[in-house]
This record gives sequence, C-alpha cells and structure tokens, in this order.
Amino acid sequence: MDKQGDKLKAIVSTGVKIDGSLTMAEHIPWLRWMFPLKEEAFTKNGDRRDRLSKAIMEEHTLARQNSGGAEQHFVDALLTLQDRYDLDHSISEDTIIGLLWDMITACTDTTTITVEWAMAELIKNPRVQQKAQEELDRVIGFERVLTESDFSNLPYLQSVAKEGLRSHPPTPLMLPHRANANVKIGGYDIPKGSNVHVNVWAIARDRKVWKDPLEFRPERFFEEDVDMKGHNFRLLPFGAGRRVCPGAPLVINLVTSMLGHLLHHFTWTPPEGVKPEDMDMSENPGLVTYMRTPIQAAAIPRLPSQLYKHVAVDI
Repeated sequence: MDKQGDKLKAIVSTGVKIDGSLTMAEHIPWLRWMFPLKEEAFTKNGDRRDRLSKAIMEEHTLARQNSGGAEQHFVDALLTLQDRYDLDHSISEDTIIGLLWDMITACTDTTTITVEWAMAELIKNPRVQQKAQEELDRVIGFERVLTESDFSNLPYLQSVAKEGLRSHPPTPLMLPHRANANVKIGGYDIPKGSNVHVNVWAIARDRKVWKDPLEFRPERFFEEDVDMKGHNFRLLPFGAGRRVCPGAPLVINLVTSMLGHLLHHFTWTPPEGVKPEDMDMSENPGLVTYMRTPIQAAAIPRLPSQLYKHVAVDI
C-alpha cells in the first residue's frame, strides 16, 4: 500500500481498539477518571482521521474540477450533494467525514473479519469445504468464474456465509442501543435512557437456541428457515428494527462473493505440519472479534491457468 493506505489502516485499527476500551466509561460515567490516557489517544486518533479525510476530499475536489465534474466515487457524490443542495448547511464538512468513516469502519472490518473466520472454519472442516466446492463445480464448472447472478443457484454457499455470521458475529455485542422507555426484559428492569448491548455471540452458543451450536454446520439452514436481517432474534449479525444495518444486503453479497471465489479457485489446507484440529480459533476481545492468530493456509489451484489471469491490476 502507499503511505495514505498505511495511514488509513493504522487509524481504523487504533480507532477500533480505543473505542472498545472506552465503553466502560460510557456506561459508568463516574469511572471516566480511570481512562485519561485512552481519551487523549481517542482525541489524537480523531484528529489524524480528520486530517486524512480532508486530504482525500481535497484530492477528489481537484479531480472533479479537472475532469469536468465526473462523479465516480462515494466521496464525489457527497461533495456534489453539498455543492448542489446544501441550502441550510446541513451537509457540513464534519457530516461528510462522519459518513465516510461510518462506511469504512462499519463495512470494511466487519466484512473481512467474517470472511476470515468462515475460511478458518472451512479449513478446519474439510467436509464442508468439499461440499461447497462440489456445488460450485456443478453450477459454474471449470471454464468461467463466479458472478453475482450465480448466487441464487448456490444455496449451500449462501448457507456457509450465513453459518459464518452465526458462529462468529463480527460485532459480538452489536452496537449499543438506548432504551427510550422503561421496559422489563427477561425479568430485568431496563430504565429509560439505559445503554443496552445484545450479546449475539452468546446467543450463537446457547444450546437452548441452537442444536450443536459450536459445530460449523451450514446444513442447519436447510433444516429450518432462519432470517438474518433482523426478523429472527436467534440470528442478528446486522441488528434489528429501525437501527438494523443498512449495509446488510451489500455485506451478504460481498461475503458470499469472496467465499465463492476463494473456494472455487483454490483448495485450502492448513500450513505444512499443522493439523486442522490444532488451528488457533481463539478471539481477541473488542468491539469486533479479530482472530487472535491471523489465519495461515496453503492454497492449491483448482481451475485452468487462464482463469487466474483475469485480474483488474497486476498482482
């Protein structure tokens, strides 16, 4: 990556770590004195984020001016809205920066985390990997690559993606919600104004909710129809209600596409000398669940050599 890419990666990584450490202070305000260094680091990282965002916005402004106003990027669309319709100054520079970082932090990390966990499970469970590849071979064959129009004919691949989101939800406690009224849930009184977290990680491991919850078994979604867009509270990777993740359809398609390409193009095995059952599947605590030990695997090509040449850039 270039220097700007390195900065972006560092800001996102630092932001996720700091946000998680400040959660206690949000819930118990009188403990804020225990986190002075974290708050200072949070402010410092926010300043770095804003400087990088403004530099990117300036680059896009110059590019639009030089190209006659062509709109080819999310940044350009926001800047164009600001120029054309911001009569009441509601689309401020801070608003654009906030929207940009919502997109980056809410979509990028969670999608890659989901794919990494799913791939780890597929490497650990060769039976599931082989079954997904047999479906891909049957539907797509060996003369072309996967496209989005194939998804509807790949129910097992879709179930693999769904099982990945169930067994390893990228945001284990979801985002905090605030009770707008006094309510009673499960025998507990939740006062109005309380911050509430839903432990979807624990739900995914509850034997009262799921049969054999620790087993990575996509077939469970053929045995019963479970919606994951907020209608079935057993599976809530994107939340529910008015604050359900607006990017859910995009994430589902991205995860399905990434897994499909990886499985269709390659057979995946643990590194030499490592048995599948010995893979480290432990988690790092935080707002998102990274693998404690980043996945390592050997990729064995499965398709004709010419299909590996269709890439956007040289790699």
